[in-house]
Amino acid sequence: WMLVHEAVGKFGSPYFDNMLPAYRGYGNGISCYQCCAYQFSNTPETDPKFNEKLWFEDGQHFSMGGWQVVSLNMPRLAYQANGDYDKLLDLAKDKMRLAMGVYAAKRRWMDKAIESNMVPFATQTPRDPRTGKRAPPAVDFNELVNVIGVVGINEMVQYFTGNQLHESEDSIRLAVRLLLDMEKFRKGLEMRSGKQVMLARTPAESTAQTFAVKDLVSPTYKNYARKMVKGDTSTIQSLVKKRDAPVYYSNGTHAYVGAKISLGKKIDIEHKFFPILSGGNIFHAWVGESASDPEALYKLTQRICRNSQIGYFSYTKDLTVCSSCQSTGTGMLDACPKCGSTSVRHWSRITGYYTDVTGWNEGKRQELRDRYRVSI
Repeated sequence: WMLVHEAVGKFGSPYFDNMLPAYRGYGNGISCYQCCAYQFSNTPETDPKFNEKLWFEDGQHFSMGGWQVVSLNMPRLAYQANGDYDKLLDLAKDKMRLAMGVYAAKRRWMDKAIESNMVPFATQTPRDPRTGKRAPPAVDFNELVNVIGVVGINEMVQYFTGNQLHESEDSIRLAVRLLLDMEKFRKGLEMRSGKQVMLARTPAESTAQTFAVKDLVSPTYKNYARKMVKGDTSTIQSLVKKRDAPVYYSNGTHAYVGAKISLGKKIDIEHKFFPILSGGNIFHAWVGESASDPEALYKLTQRICRNSQIGYFSYTKDLTVCSSCQSTGTGMLDACPKCGSTSVRHWSRITGYYTDVTGWNEGKRQELRDRYRVSI
């Protein structure tokens, strides 16, 4: 464990899947988080062939993945509801019903693609070299999960209450109340359709910006959105001509990345949403440039796992990678700390995995600049 936290202290690269909270169901089946922070699980109660798949009998295996993700623009629903909670919930339910139609359309399209042999890799049935018997398809499309994702819960409650998640307990209670009601409705959709449906925090690598821009250029919503979107709102006038603008809504149920709050308070806010979002969530600890003490990190990891509902989390350190000497430094540096070269690239996280910042849209680059980082 200390080796893991030494790696965290230097590069922030590992992330942690916490199986201790009761809702994770440790020991009752299998559960795993993906790099994009979607969570998939299976148990003997939900799958009659669970044990056969667990032991790969006759090539049987789990197909744990998403069929389709439909993301909901939660701030726009708040604008439409205009302070009326019942209307907000009704609007959310309407969008969830619409999502079910999207899944059905995707199914019809994929069925035709499968019939036309357009997805040969996923539908292959490998032959057992010993017996000659065909194994089940590589991907069982019937096991894939339909995901309803939320974006901008922070701005949704800000419009309703006047305060962001980190500013008011009322804002947190409103978010929890709505998500619990949506989760209850999700279960009904799942029961009526016979299809797996999950509620999740959308990774929103591009969607958080897309939703913000669409609301800013909308004649109906622009006056509301100008007060809610995060980022560099001085560029609003240029949005009509350039959609890649440095504005965004907060990811999923996250507190505003620029909120100057302690890590403990951030944990206290965001951990409440993990048991509700059955389809996945992630907690980020944005860590500053200074070297982190591995022992302190390890103790913090233990506290998070034992004392919170957080099921998946990371310590994210921004990295500077030198193209000249191939060394890596911490922080967003203009020059390599080892050789002085200015030929450097910056790497960080949007969701679970590290990527080169040059590939990010302007909204996510602005979010990176806005992040409030802590020292551990």
